[in-house]
Amino acid sequence: MTVGNPGASMPSLFRLLLVLGVIGGVIAGGLYVLAEYFQPEPKEISKGLRNVKARVQEETSSTTPSPDAAATPAPANSASDGAN
Repeated sequence: MTVGNPGASMPSLFRLLLVLGVIGGVIAGGLYVLAEYFQPEPKEISKGLRNVKARVQEETSSTTPSPDAAATPAPANSASDGAN
């Protein structure tokens, strides 16, 4: 009866660890190359928010003054009069 030399074959645990190490090394090397040699292109990102309403100013009040606003005198500032 001839049995294969059991000392010549690599144990399955070492083989598994070797394969996992090689795969991890390739992944780590790929990440290093991507991080060092390729720069991301900066761009602006805008994302709408749900359930949030933006404040919209009325264009008529900001562009043209109302006739009442021009007729109302400015309030007197008592601090600038020096009568404290």
